[in-house]
Amino acid sequence: MDKYTLYVPNFLPCKEYFVPEKNQACPGCGLALAVRQTYKSLGTAIEKASWVSPEDGLPADAGSGLFGAGRTAVSFLSVPKSAGKLLICFDNEAGGSLSDALEKPMIQLAVSQGFSYVATACPSYPFDLYDKMNQAMKISADAYVHVLCPCPPGWRFDADFTVKLGRFAVESRAFPLYEVGAGAYSLSVKTGKPRPVSDYLRSQQRFEKLTEQDIAGAQASVDGAYRNLEARVQHYLDAVV
Repeated sequence: MDKYTLYVPNFLPCKEYFVPEKNQACPGCGLALAVRQTYKSLGTAIEKASWVSPEDGLPADAGSGLFGAGRTAVSFLSVPKSAGKLLICFDNEAGGSLSDALEKPMIQLAVSQGFSYVATACPSYPFDLYDKMNQAMKISADAYVHVLCPCPPGWRFDADFTVKLGRFAVESRAFPLYEVGAGAYSLSVKTGKPRPVSDYLRSQQRFEKLTEQDIAGAQASVDGAYRNLEARVQHYLDAVV
């Protein structure tokens, strides 16, 4: 049994704002798990939140500028705050290709668009997700959190594997967990010895036709992106010293 099965219920708030029985989520739905954890973090603030899309009232600089055409479909939640808003993207890579799985331009676009706090999260790391949602709500300005949500039917894996696959995404550095606040980058989960990207991709039947050359290319892409992320982190660490 995964240790988080035992520990998570004991450390996250007991009160439920998300009722699984009242939604149409598939078994093992990573998006439903992420929403449940998010609602616990937001507490009563969820009562003022609304599900939105770039076409439904989001400002241009926080909507179409971040989520343009040609990418996968995403679901996101807008949460008003006393100062600014929190925009949460729940990304299950619906209909996504390999590039959609490895490239998340929306995160850097959010930074460039002026969001004061930007972070990545995954329900496979519930405490990290919970803390980042809290931090995003405390910031007296606009905040953005991008949540990777493993999808059993879309990615084609067994529903019991949802949490583990999310951890594979982070451990392989395909989806690193980090945050950007006040211009400073910080890794919230470090992977000293990363898992091969092949472990992550080969666990999904949607990528069963990938060749060894495709996998090698994916590994190179992930390695390069992570080096760039580490460089950003080091840049701000050097500036502080």
